[in-house]
Amino acid sequence: MQTITVKVPNMIADIYESEQESILESAIRHVVFNRVAEKRKKYSIATQKVAHFEKRYGMTFKEFVESFPDDADISQHEDWVEWSHYQEVKKRLGLLIQKLEQISE
Repeated sequence: MQTITVKVPNMIADIYESEQESILESAIRHVVFNRVAEKRKKYSIATQKVAHFEKRYGMTFKEFVESFPDDADISQHEDWVEWSHYQEVKKRLGLLIQKLEQISE
């Protein structure tokens, strides 16, 4: 476990050291629990957006990129950019949620 320095109100600093650690661990878990809930909402939105494009084109993003035509119109280019964005958001949030869930256990 890594040690970090945290500034706390005097009333917490006056509590016995063993209680300080317990209080801070509980506080961190509480904050992480709330963060996970926020990130899950954003992950859900990204998942819905990816599903929208998969349904629209009848393929995965990887298949879409591999079959992208040289003469694609502006709409297809815009979809590529947006779909790519949500693919990346989904990936990053998925990894972050996994890490945060480990902390909150």
